Amino acid sequence: MPPASLPSNIERLSPEDALRNVELSRSAGWKDVESEWRVLHAAAEVRGVRRGERLVAQCALADYGNAASLAKMIVAPELQKQGLGGRLLDGFLADADARGTPVSLCATDQGRPLYASRGFEVSAELVILLGEPRLSGTAPGPSVVEAADVERIVEQDRAFAGCDRGRMVRARFREARAHAQLVGAKPGFGLATEQGEGALVGPIWAHDTDAAFALALALFAAMPGLVRIDVPVQHVGLRGALTQLGLKEVSVRVEMTRGAARAPWQVPERFALATQAWG
Repeated sequence: MPPASLPSNIERLSPEDALRNVELSRSAGWKDVESEWRVLHAAAEVRGVRRGERLVAQCALADYGNAASLAKMIVAPELQKQGLGGRLLDGFLADADARGTPVSLCATDQGRPLYASRGFEVSAELVILLGEPRLSGTAPGPSVVEAADVERIVEQDRAFAGCDRGRMVRARFREARAHAQLVGAKPGFGLATEQGEGALVGPIWAHDTDAAFALALALFAAMPGLVRIDVPVQHVGLRGALTQLGLKEVSVRVEMTRGAARAPWQVPERFALATQAWG
């Protein structure tokens, strides 16, 4: 049980809480931005705990029908290790269990023991790459154009991811500053959004490394400067191509899943995550 001085009720948060969500995240060292939380509130259920007017804990769960994604499990630093995060997590897991829905997440080293204690197991690894791409002299690849039809992108994401993430994709598309899609018979697309001082590139869906790299190049060109891209560890070819552009592999994170061996979106065609919140 949490201390009596903590609020006892977990509540559903609204889009009006986005700035408070950002404030709490940054207090814990996360570099969240308001646009990221606008997407979370549009596409997930966000719950939290307040102490007075201050938000002191938060978590979000996106339900895709046959799978769910848990994200942004954050507790104010001075209130950690008091059971608050566990209460938020257990409430969402009870709901997922009642529907028979597997749940996936991206775990920090700090959060991994909590998730393991609830039955989550490692289902994938990803590499975070960061830097300013050097684009001069890159060889031409598959043709890429600007993606303008959000519903076409939603359909492609559904086919690639094996579940309906339409609310998230539409919200990310609205917030994105660059939208790219492949030309030709094989589908593929990518998005990039502003994130603090740079850009977050993802998702990137494609059928092969050359196509994924072409999408990445188009997004880099549209968002010059510092970029971050989270690539599943098995895509050695794409990782190598990105490091040749000057990006550096700065860390590795694990994805964990409960109720299934893997999440439906953990497939070879996923070359970059939408974000760690969404897989």
